[in-house]
Amino acid sequence: MQQENVVAQQTRSEEIGVDCAKHDGPDVNSSGLTSPLAKRIRGLREGAGMSQARLAELVFVSRQTVINWEKGRTLPDAESLKRLSAAFGITLDALLDERSEEYLRQTERERKAVKVAIALNFLWMLEIIVGGAVISIAHKFLSPDQAYAISDVENIVRWTIMIASIVASWKMQGIKIEHNLENVVDVAAFLEGYEPGATLPQTFVWRWLLPHWTLVTTVLSFTVIAWTFILLVALRLA
Repeated sequence: MQQENVVAQQTRSEEIGVDCAKHDGPDVNSSGLTSPLAKRIRGLREGAGMSQARLAELVFVSRQTVINWEKGRTLPDAESLKRLSAAFGITLDALLDERSEEYLRQTERERKAVKVAIALNFLWMLEIIVGGAVISIAHKFLSPDQAYAISDVENIVRWTIMIASIVASWKMQGIKIEHNLENVVDVAAFLEGYEPGATLPQTFVWRWLLPHWTLVTTVLSFTVIAWTFILLVALRLA
């Protein structure tokens, strides 16, 4: 009877251990590039007797962000890595191993490249609208020489932004192909540091706005163009 009780206790212990592993283990497999960093953050936190909420306060992020780091769902950015190393009282090199450090640096560079491309594309669209309005106003209220001078400057600005936007978009396209980013949601998840296949927030932005981003931007663009056209017509008729 005593032997049966011991066996039963061992069985229950194993079941509890399996259950804990299912709930507490990282969401990525051990071969993932982010898994060593995720395990290290969790191990250092637990070794310091620090709660996730306390670590979040020290690093100036939310508790959910810390959970995502420890699960391997997202990657800390460069500033967060510095704060993490300071919170644990270790150097940044001690926090990162060579493999994960290079991966994070490369990912950070790619994120910046995508952000620059998006910003330049918006700037190009804005320049076309604003530039057209400026030229029309100049021809309406200034002398021909002044108006043509402004037009020449505007053309230089437009071509400069256009060329920069094309180059940046070409780089962004390569990054999208490399990381299999097929739509706006994928790009946004990449910029926010979510790993492929990770569960995304169930908010209005992620569930409704981003999936319909093309429609939203198209409507906004046509609205701005229409109002700009109305303004220019009103100026010419004035």
